[in-house]
Amino acid sequence: MVSGLPAAPVTRAAPSAFGFRVRCQQSLRFLRSGGGAETLEVVTAPEPRKPPDTAPLADWMLAGTDHRVQGTLYKLGRRFAFCVTDAGAYHIDPERGRIEIPDSDDDVVREQRLWGIPAALCFMHRGDFPLHAAAVEVGEGAVILAAPAQHGKTTLALAFHKHGYRVLSEDLTCCRFSRGPELLPGPALLRIRPDIYDGPPLGTHVVLARPDRVYVALDDDRKGSSAPVPIRAIVFLRESADNHRIERVAASVALPDLWSLSFRLPTDEGRARSFRQLTHLAGSLPTWNLYRPVRLASLDATVARIVEELDRDHA
Repeated sequence: MVSGLPAAPVTRAAPSAFGFRVRCQQSLRFLRSGGGAETLEVVTAPEPRKPPDTAPLADWMLAGTDHRVQGTLYKLGRRFAFCVTDAGAYHIDPERGRIEIPDSDDDVVREQRLWGIPAALCFMHRGDFPLHAAAVEVGEGAVILAAPAQHGKTTLALAFHKHGYRVLSEDLTCCRFSRGPELLPGPALLRIRPDIYDGPPLGTHVVLARPDRVYVALDDDRKGSSAPVPIRAIVFLRESADNHRIERVAASVALPDLWSLSFRLPTDEGRARSFRQLTHLAGSLPTWNLYRPVRLASLDATVARIVEELDRDHA
């Protein structure tokens, strides 16, 4: 430093998720660092909100500690309310990029619900679309690991992490088209089943342990930013008794599976938009069925098989 000149200010990358620059007064544990563009403002409700006095747009049973968590979505003009029985009411204004979260003592579950449907409604408004899938970064691009719940997506994403690959999403994946298919990394979070948890993996730290899941956050040097990553391939996880087999899938065959894993508003416009986006995605990328034993002992071989196929496809 030249004598007499002030030191350059230290700049920190803005916290981010799903390509948003996140602005929030509350502590959020699973944000990435940098890479956000549009602002997403997260504020805490000044008092508890009751469910709207109107017919719901949709409702779901969600995974939770007691396995009976219900989420209900309401449309309020151009805004939405999402009420969850284990967290409270979220009010979402996609046009303003603003989400009101409930005041809660359980800030981990509250944040987990925030990065589900409330965040998806905001990134859908800017033209992106969600898939119920995990994703990891291999080489110069993202690989989507697609499967329904309880089919090993997070466990396989954790195995990729242990092999040094970056986890981009463990449950909800944000996709977009610009120059080509891209993925915007979500919260830097892994929820691990207690029966396979043997201590915090290198590059992570435990945030909360519950009877159904152990919540671990990625360390700063492993989470990266939420800037877009080009998508290399989609891998559908299938079960096999005793061997690994991977096969290319035609777009017309992949489309029904992608449809079953997509989130969309239950309106004619919402369904038509989702179908167009998924058709474009399936027609733009290599899509594979991966048959593998669903055993912990086979995870390393599963990671190696996917990486080998990516290398062969790139050659």
